[in-house]
Amino acid sequence: MTSQDSHHGERRQHVRIRRNYIIRFSDKNNPSVKFEISQIENISKGGLCFTSTIPFIEKSDLLVELRTPYIFDTIHLEGQVLESKEKVKGLIFENRLQFHDVTPQAADILDKIEKFNASQR
Repeated sequence: MTSQDSHHGERRQHVRIRRNYIIRFSDKNNPSVKFEISQIENISKGGLCFTSTIPFIEKSDLLVELRTPYIFDTIHLEGQVLESKEKVKGLIFENRLQFHDVTPQAADILDKIEKFNASQR
């Protein structure tokens, strides 16, 4: 098997970190959806997965505020919903979000999250 074969079907570009950081999120284009608080299921340099009490339309742009133990300040991120699926009927939705327009500061923190958690394995 070649190295190319071993990656066939693997779409993930970044290491997925399973940590329950707290986020606040809102729909960038729908001001009536105010910031809600949630916990992420996992995060990578490319995006995150989190639960919510509301579903999102695919390709919705969300604003996310992430708190981690690595820095005192809140990290501000933007992303597009790739998928929003019902996890608990009518109550909980699991959302996959892909980051875009990541600032250098946010990219640095995402890098630190990955490096710290890689050393914890």
